Amino acid sequence: MSIPLQTLRDLQSPFYRVGVKAMVFDDVRRLLVIYGKRGFPELPGGGWEHGETLEACLQRELQEEIGVRAKTISPIRFTFQAQTIRGWYALRLVVEVQLESLDFTFGDGMTAAKFVTKEEFLRLSYDDPADAAITACAEQIWN
Repeated sequence: MSIPLQTLRDLQSPFYRVGVKAMVFDDVRRLLVIYGKRGFPELPGGGWEHGETLEACLQRELQEEIGVRAKTISPIRFTFQAQTIRGWYALRLVVEVQLESLDFTFGDGMTAAKFVTKEEFLRLSYDDPADAAITACAEQIWN
């Protein structure tokens, strides 16, 4: 049996880009969001590379984006799936993190950081649907 090439191209990809995202709270339970060059928010973290542990991935991403290390990393608190602006399927693993320092040195395209309340978080605008999907998890974040 032969399957037309276009039919194969139209199939949903089984590939998921797995990322680890950090929930960092200040002492009044505001959540840290970071901003890239284009001004859109996201949680710190990024792609989980082959051969890395979850903890190594998160430490690397925190160093690259905000120049600090995690003091503690919780077990996975929740996960969510989304499709990126490029059409890739993304699986995000979300953990709670305490940082060694709040003295940030931005890198990897990040330009700013801010702690936000739940209400402010729900009003944020995103450029990528995979980042925007986290807003549906607000109850889990502030639980």
